[in-house]
Amino acid sequence: IASGSIFFAVGGIGWLLAMLKKLSPALRTLWLVVTMVLGVVFVWMMVRVYNSIDTVPTWYSIWTPMGFFLTMFMGGPLLGYLLLSLAGVDGWAMRLLPAISVLALVVSGVMSVMQGAELANIHSSVQQAAALVPDYGALMSWRIVLLAVALCLWIAPQLKGYQPAVPLLSVSFILLLAGELIGRGVFYGLHMTVGMAVAS
Repeated sequence: IASGSIFFAVGGIGWLLAMLKKLSPALRTLWLVVTMVLGVVFVWMMVRVYNSIDTVPTWYSIWTPMGFFLTMFMGGPLLGYLLLSLAGVDGWAMRLLPAISVLALVVSGVMSVMQGAELANIHSSVQQAAALVPDYGALMSWRIVLLAVALCLWIAPQLKGYQPAVPLLSVSFILLLAGELIGRGVFYGLHMTVGMAVAS
């Protein structure tokens, strides 16, 4: 909570000062870098809330931090692109953002398959982790489809040589958000504790 409060406070104050033109270009750049670092720290602290609980074997794995950071690398560039487009910004560096999200999507797809396979090895005498979310495969497939469609709507216009319109970017972000909500639902659905279930 503290890391999140600091991140949003620093980001909000920086935005306000920039709008009021109270920051020099150098100080504005430094403020942005500090805000980005605090954002990464905020995500890491959220990861630690779940990944440090060794009594929840389905969360106490490499997949938890990977899931959180892949969400950041998929949604962050698209949201940033949308906000920059709303502000009328059009720089060459913006063309790098889709590549980050596509790479994150590929890694996320591989991760989903590997995590699904690992669930079969987490069980107790009465509970199988895979049984907690019996539609894991279908749900994660729908998630990947939604994410892929979202990125296609974002990238396709650029491949044709023009900038995607803000309404199209908004639809793209909504689809991405829907896909990530499915992922969060699966994540929380996999909650199980030692005593009822233990990692083999």
